[in-house]
Amino acid sequence: MKKTASALCIAAVLCGACASVASASSPTVSLRNVFRTMDASVNWNASTKQIEVNREGVHLVFRSGSSIAYKNGVPVRMDTPIRTDPKTNLAMISVYAIYPLARDYHAERHYIVQAGDTLSGIAKKYGVTVANLKAWSGLSSDLIVPGEHIFTMDPNYVVQAGDTLYSIAAKYETTVAAIKQANKLTSNLLALGQLLYIPPEQSVPQPALFADGQFPLLDDTYTPFGNTYGDARSFSLNQSARVHEGNDIEAPESTPIFSAYDGKVVRKGWSTLGGWRLSIQTPDKKHVFYYAHLSAYAAGITNGSIVKKSQLIGYVGSTGYGPAGTRGKFVPHLHFGFYDSATASWKAMNPYTYLKWWEKH
Repeated sequence: MKKTASALCIAAVLCGACASVASASSPTVSLRNVFRTMDASVNWNASTKQIEVNREGVHLVFRSGSSIAYKNGVPVRMDTPIRTDPKTNLAMISVYAIYPLARDYHAERHYIVQAGDTLSGIAKKYGVTVANLKAWSGLSSDLIVPGEHIFTMDPNYVVQAGDTLYSIAAKYETTVAAIKQANKLTSNLLALGQLLYIPPEQSVPQPALFADGQFPLLDDTYTPFGNTYGDARSFSLNQSARVHEGNDIEAPESTPIFSAYDGKVVRKGWSTLGGWRLSIQTPDKKHVFYYAHLSAYAAGITNGSIVKKSQLIGYVGSTGYGPAGTRGKFVPHLHFGFYDSATASWKAMNPYTYLKWWEKH
C-alpha cells in the first residue's frame, strides 16, 4: 500500500509503537500503533477523511489537525491536535489523551466522587442522566462530596435463568455475603425474576493512600493476576536469595502502560533485575511506584520528567535478568512495585490492595 498523507496511519509495523514526534503541547505517539496494541481496529474512512477506532464498546473518531475527538458520539477535547508525522505519514496522538479516550466508562458500576466533580459532569462521562445517578444512588439533591460512592448503573438486578449468587457476585465485583446481607437473604436459593439490590461494597478494602489512583493497564489488555508479593525468585545477583517485591500482571508485548498516579520520574534506565524500568515518586515525596520489564518508554519520559495520572509512560515487555537489552527470559508482563522512599533504602510494600482497588474503581 502506498503511504500517503491521506492514508495517515494505515501503514507501519507494530514494533514501531514507541515512535514519536515532538509537538508544541505534549509528546505524541502513533495513534494506529498504540490502539492496535489494545486490540482495537483502526481504519481510515476515505469518504469522511477521518480515522475511526473501535475497542470494546468504545467508538472513536479523529480528524487530522483537530484537537476534538468523538467518543461514542460525544466530543472530547485533547490537549494536542492530531498531527501527521512528516517522516512516516503516521497520525500522532498526545500521550495524555489515550487512556481517557480508550477506557470504557460505561462498563463501570461505581464512581468515587473527586474534588471538583458535579453530577452533570459524571453523567456526561458515563453516558447517563443526572436523574439516573440520583435515583440509583438515593440522592435527594445535586450536592455531592469527595469520597462519596455514586452508582453509574442501575444497582437492581433481575435474576435470570441459570443465575447463582456466586455468578452474580463475580459479575458485579462484590461478594455473596454482601448480596445476601443487602437483600436480607437467609439462603443461597434464587427465584427466576427475583429483584436483587447489588451493593457497592467491594471485595477489597479501600487503601489508606492513593485511593484516587488508577490501574496502570486498560481493561481487556491484561490477564487476571494474583498476589505474588513475597514469592521466592530464582534469579538473583551474586547468587543471593531474594523475594518478589511487587505484583506481576501478564499482558501481550507492547501493551500500553499508564501512570497510576501523578509524580516525578526519579529513575529511568536499565536494571539487571528489572530490565528497562521506571520509578515515579508521588507528590508527597515519600512513596514510589515502580514499573519494570518494559519493552520501550513512551515519548517524553526522561529522568526528572513530571508525569500525570493516566499518562502513557511505556509498554509491556520481557526485559531484564541480564545485561542491557536482555529480553525473553520470561513471559511479557508488567512488574508493579510500591516503595516507601522516605528512607535511603526504599522499603518495599505490597501493592496488591492498591491494584485491586484501582482495578474496580
